[in-house]
Amino acid sequence: MFFIRDPAKFPRFIHTQKTDPATNVRDWNTFWAWPAQFPESMLQFLRLLSDLGTPYGFRHMHGWSGHTYKLVQDDGSWVYTRVKLESEQGVRNFTDAEAKKQAGENDAWATKDLFDAIKEGNFPAWKVSIATMTEQEAADYRYDILDLTKDWLNVTYHDIGRMVLTQNPENYHAEIEQAHFSPANMVEGWEPSNDPVLQSRLFSYNDAARHRIGSNFQQIPVNCPFSSVANFDRDGHLAVRGNQGSRQNFPDEYRDKLNVVERPGALADQKIEGNVTYYESQIEGDIDFEQPRQFYQIQLNAQDRANLHSNIAGTLVNVDNDDLRETLLEQFAKVDAALERGVREAYKEALKATT
Repeated sequence: MFFIRDPAKFPRFIHTQKTDPATNVRDWNTFWAWPAQFPESMLQFLRLLSDLGTPYGFRHMHGWSGHTYKLVQDDGSWVYTRVKLESEQGVRNFTDAEAKKQAGENDAWATKDLFDAIKEGNFPAWKVSIATMTEQEAADYRYDILDLTKDWLNVTYHDIGRMVLTQNPENYHAEIEQAHFSPANMVEGWEPSNDPVLQSRLFSYNDAARHRIGSNFQQIPVNCPFSSVANFDRDGHLAVRGNQGSRQNFPDEYRDKLNVVERPGALADQKIEGNVTYYESQIEGDIDFEQPRQFYQIQLNAQDRANLHSNIAGTLVNVDNDDLRETLLEQFAKVDAALERGVREAYKEALKATT
């Protein structure tokens, strides 16, 4: 899941996570102002401030697609899907104190841990599984399956394979810093859903790449196909790899026949009905607090909850806006009274440590 379900709020949310423009350090008033005003983000903030937010490197965490996609058959029929990757190394996290100690000793520890494991042949692996829903199952489901702030609960995941990391980069900048990923890059049989945040990412991620690594980012070796491709996209800023040589800008059928591919069956036709919905972040009743409550009460054990209280309190001592802090605590109370009480008590203890 994520912090937002309304793509119009994407830029503003990201700005809350940036440093203060004058001091260049994190402003915890700005950080906590988001969940205080938009509690649909509460599940993600609770996960972030739990020990899940300080994972023991890259090898010991699960992964999820987050967004809902479509799996399409050759005949055009389709189902909704989400993907889960489960670490075969097991989930392991630092406590906040352990993470701070590790970051002080080596802030690149997680990268080195992954590199060393692969170098030694201890290849990290993840089990890949998918859950699916038909349109009718989605319509009957308790939660909006396109809501990025919600998990799919009580669904069956089916194993489909493994992801194994077996090779390290030869040059970190060339192969990692210049790598680009976008949800708009899809294979046949895999399509986007109408998730509004996903729809915004389909174009914005490639725009970001053009800004970050140039208009010809798809020609950079780490981002281009293994085989040579003639796609008639060329020129522009920093064209590389020969810019397709002397190839014509558009094929002459007598010299370079253009093969028109027939429409594949694995394309979904979906009739769009309904109205455009504004104010996607409007809170209605208790439904937006159900999954944060389930996470807090069921997925976390007693020690996890105590650590969560302490982790949040350790940041709240940096919040000097009393109204903001009380509003945030009110939101916590809507999740669970024990959460609000635990954070408030931990906050009092954290304040004593600062005096």
